[in-house]
Amino acid sequence: PRVVVDAAGYRGRREATLQAIAQRSAERAAATGHRVELDPMTAVERKVVHEYLKEDPDVETASEGSEPHRFVVIFPRRTVD
Repeated sequence: PRVVVDAAGYRGRREATLQAIAQRSAERAAATGHRVELDPMTAVERKVVHEYLKEDPDVETASEGSEPHRFVVIFPRRTVD
């Protein structure tokens, strides 16, 4: 069986922090038209960012790099005219 330890609500606070970083970075990518690279993260943290931004119509996300230095990149979504 798998055991998950959440000391003093750390996981929830970390998820909220990652979502705030994702939101600010997505806004910056959409406003500037340039990709935004986040700091390296664990697979669980990257998933939080990808899931949080998956419905955002202005940006797309991808993971780049190799472990343990894998990171999320946020791209402005291209519009078709």
